[in-house]
Amino acid sequence: MMLWVMSLVLLLILAAMLWLMWRSEARKAGKNMSGALGIPLVMVILAGAGYGLIGLNEHTGTWLTHKQEYGDVAQQIIAGQPPEKAASEVPAGALVRVLQSELSQTPSAVGWYALGALYDQLGAPVQTEEAARKALQLNPENAAMHLLLARALIEKNEARLTDPALDEIRWVLDREPNHDGAWMLLAMSADRAGRYALAEQAWASLLSRHSQGETADLLQRGLNRAREQKQREGLFANLSATVHGENLPAGGTLFVFLREAGSAGQPLAAQRKVVPHFPINIELTAANWLQSYPDEQADLVIGARYTPAPGASVDQAAITAVPTPLKLPQRQPAVLNLSRQ
Repeated sequence: MMLWVMSLVLLLILAAMLWLMWRSEARKAGKNMSGALGIPLVMVILAGAGYGLIGLNEHTGTWLTHKQEYGDVAQQIIAGQPPEKAASEVPAGALVRVLQSELSQTPSAVGWYALGALYDQLGAPVQTEEAARKALQLNPENAAMHLLLARALIEKNEARLTDPALDEIRWVLDREPNHDGAWMLLAMSADRAGRYALAEQAWASLLSRHSQGETADLLQRGLNRAREQKQREGLFANLSATVHGENLPAGGTLFVFLREAGSAGQPLAAQRKVVPHFPINIELTAANWLQSYPDEQADLVIGARYTPAPGASVDQAAITAVPTPLKLPQRQPAVLNLSRQ
């Protein structure tokens, strides 16, 4: 509102100056100026209305306030200097906008890294990745920037390790073999991704340097779990099913799931696939597991849902296959028969 008032006052002053100059020149030429005052007033009104309807952004005032309050902080960050204001005094969202604007004018590796760290704090992995890559373009030998990129790639994949993220982590570990941050990121993300051999390696590395106290207990638990899951991998990581759809049109979306008998909610493992033809064979590999491998004696069932419309949701599909008990170790694919309910 204040910006609107200031703009209107400025327009009035400019209009008055123009009118005075116009009247002076017109009198010299001997012209009658009766009613001429209305012309600049109309111009002012039209200009003000145009700005209010088109040019005025409701966030402009807030942006200018943040720019004034945190511009120095952003410039200090870009220069690699500690900000004079404490982090608790600067809202992350406001600093992100100001810092992004300043970096467009004065890019720096440390500035892009700080922006990426802020986006990471705000839970925006896409923007974190973009900032981390720009930081690495300016300083490709910085371990922290490689780990920031790895963390962004992992968060984009629901906290699960990806091969590009693993490349970034390995870049750091090749140069700093005892980097605890890199090993911890690898341990947790590999565990979530079901890559238990990598998780075991990471937990063991951390435990070798932190073998005392409460931290050691937590690391040992992580290592034990990774080893337990790794042992179960051979039993659960390569399950299969053959899905039949007699008299059903192909081309739809099939959802095959595995869960404990009688359970609800998120399945243990699942795969969604467009069906080119029936019958179709479905493999549930380690990459399809959404939760940890269960106990070897768990009572498991495998089922399916199908919708003929490509890309449509199968959550409420009326075409299903009755969940079938899964016998382990699996000797042959489970057989699922789709039918309309």
